[in-house]
Amino acid sequence: MDGKATAGRKFSTAIAPMHGLATRQFLDILSDFCEPDECISGFLRVHETSVIAKDIVDLIENRRGMAPLSIQLLGKDPKHFVRVVGLLRNCGISAINVNLGCPMAKIRKKGVGGALLAELDTVDGIISALAEETNLPISVKIRVGYADPLEFDAILEHLAQHGIAALYLHGRTVMGLYSEPVDFACISKAKAVLRCPVIANGDIKSAEEAMAVVEKTYADGVMIGRAAVTNPWIFRQINEIASGLEPFAPSGEDYANYIEKLKASTHRPGVSEIRSISAIKKYLVPIADSLDHGGDFSIKIRRAETFHAIGDACEEFFIGEWANRGDCDAPKWQS
Repeated sequence: MDGKATAGRKFSTAIAPMHGLATRQFLDILSDFCEPDECISGFLRVHETSVIAKDIVDLIENRRGMAPLSIQLLGKDPKHFVRVVGLLRNCGISAINVNLGCPMAKIRKKGVGGALLAELDTVDGIISALAEETNLPISVKIRVGYADPLEFDAILEHLAQHGIAALYLHGRTVMGLYSEPVDFACISKAKAVLRCPVIANGDIKSAEEAMAVVEKTYADGVMIGRAAVTNPWIFRQINEIASGLEPFAPSGEDYANYIEKLKASTHRPGVSEIRSISAIKKYLVPIADSLDHGGDFSIKIRRAETFHAIGDACEEFFIGEWANRGDCDAPKWQS
């Protein structure tokens, strides 16, 4: 398994399948800075009439990066999984990933994603059907239980029956959403029980935390989600720390250039400014909160209704306030 070294061990990095955020455009931007060892798509819905969604086709056909790409599937009926995997045949993807962990209520109510951790026989049926249909590696993304980490032993027992290629494990329960503490003991247990690589996920907010999680859990790697949105240099920083180097510290200019790339990726011909603003705010709001939580910059980004207003907020923060911190001046926002 390709990856980085920590304490004499190798570990890999992956970008989390953030639905609506880990788009082809965002992954292209990420590749400009330093892409992870693996990319996993946002979920592709699997049902009786599902087709390969346009965003998935775009990701497969037009992505600039070179990291192996897994397509994540979200569904319940094994025969529908088989049909959709057939549609993906010969697409050049590296693996299939099964979503067994999404905690969103609208997903759970449909009996898919994290809801399947309460239906382990269905999980067995899905994995078995996929293994019979495709030669592609099959990985799963799960949580440590549906409502209680005490369920995790039974989950591991079921997964151990299958030759899954990798386990991506978010260290919370489904019902714990994103507020529960991450259960690192469960990640360590999965590593001890399963023969496949175990990739740790959940609340990894910096390169230093990534290194610490691998040290603590003996995981084979880390999967990083929103921290890659607020800090697209995180995979570079992990590489540098693992190599004994000082990690890159982005300046105001670096952030301004990043935001300019986000603008270019969302403000495209034929797309109204209102829709473009809505799209870029999915990235800008967490970025602003991470840099200036509760401050004027964060408030102005949330309230902005035009690219001009966003540009004014960025210039004021990155050229004015950020420069006063001693960093280099940022270039002006390109209107």
